[in-house]
This record gives sequence, structure tokens and C-alpha cells, in this order.
Amino acid sequence: MATKKKKVLFVIVEGDSDSQFFYDELQRKYTNELVLIKAYNGDIFTDPELQGVEIRERIRQFFIKRIGELKLKDFLGILHFSDTDGSFIPDDNIRVNVNQEINVLYRENGIFVNSIEQQEGLHYRNKIKRVNTQTVRFIDHITYNKVKIPYRLFYLSQHLEHVVFNELNVPQNQKQKKIISFLKDMQGESTIFNLLSSHFPPVQDIDHKHVESWNYIYQDIHSLQRYTNAALMYEYIDQLLAGRT
Repeated sequence: MATKKKKVLFVIVEGDSDSQFFYDELQRKYTNELVLIKAYNGDIFTDPELQGVEIRERIRQFFIKRIGELKLKDFLGILHFSDTDGSFIPDDNIRVNVNQEINVLYRENGIFVNSIEQQEGLHYRNKIKRVNTQTVRFIDHITYNKVKIPYRLFYLSQHLEHVVFNELNVPQNQKQKKIISFLKDMQGESTIFNLLSSHFPPVQDIDHKHVESWNYIYQDIHSLQRYTNAALMYEYIDQLLAGRT
């Protein structure tokens, strides 16, 4: 009997630490079922070089430019992980403190900046990310050459280091080191699943967890707080493998 060809899962993340974290976990969990393309980095939602390009087209082009010699039929789907960065909060929760030494300081009750210019810049960034995220948070596929590739967007609030370590404002040059150390020290196969599940938002409608988790993070200042719906990735991948999406 011929060996069934493995499918490829395309993973989009924002940074190197996210890439390390999700690649390692998905490779460990699904090593017998699929092959992973190493996650690609970039905040597609706010990239200034893509200004004017519709968000679905941004995702489509990001995918197409990186598939190499693979064919569209080889792909199981696209998993996209995005940091909230407090982008869905009311503008009033971005506050100016001229005595603050660093330009931007993230807290769970607001974003603090040291100038009006920084405040205006974050207002603009949040508006762009909010609109673009809202456009694709519930879509279930990306189409190219009439082929539908399953797609699902997940969030980390405010970002991966916040979810894993409960730390904000981690220096960029320390993020990957901290995640690598965490993965090395991890004990037990269910550690990451339990971690992600423990920070799933308190939603009421368990039959529509993905939708409700997104509705929750858009409310009030929740996108500053320690939540993620990434635990839903396991169920989603299992559905893809079973051909139920």
C-alpha cells in the first residue's frame, strides 16, 4: 500500500519567539500527521509598505511568495497568529506622560507614551490593525487560482511573552532566548496546551468559541490583558486532518 503523502501546514507569526514556540509545539504534536513549513514572521496587519493593499490580498501574497515548489493541493491550511498589542482599546486608554523615559510603555490598564506624537502614532496604528483584523478574523479560507486554502486567525494578548510569562515590555533581544529556555524546561506533553487553555477568555457560548473569543477581545480594554484563543488551534487542525472544514 502506498504511503499517504503528508500535508503541509503554513504558519504565519509576528516574531522569532512566536516562530520558535508554535513551530516546536506543532511539530511535536503533529509530527506523524503533517509537515510544517517553518513559520514566517511579519505583522501583515500594520506593515507600512503594504499600505493600500487589501488585507486578504496581503495574506494571499504573503502565502504565495513563500510556497516555493509546493503545489496548492499540498497544503492542509494556513494558521495565522497575531499579537493584539492593545490595538482594540478605546483611544482614551492611550495616555501621555511627558515624564516617562521610554517612548511607549504597555500596561494591562492602558498604553502610556511620552509625547503627543507617540499618542497620535498609536491611534493610527490601532485603527489600521483593528480594521484589518476585523476584516479577516472570521474568514475560513484564502483563494488563489480558484483553489480555497483553509485559513484561521488566532490572537495572543498582548503578545506571546505576556501569555507565557505574564511579562510586558520584554526587550526584543531577550524574547527568543526566554522562549527557547521555556521550551527546554517544559515538562509533559500537555504543558503548552494547558498554558494556552488557562488563558482562554471567559466566553459563554462554547459552541461558537472562536467567534466569541474574538468578540471578547474586541471589548473594552481586554486586548491589553492576558488572553489568547490559540488553544483552539488543536481542534482546528484535527478538523482539517479529518476533512471536516
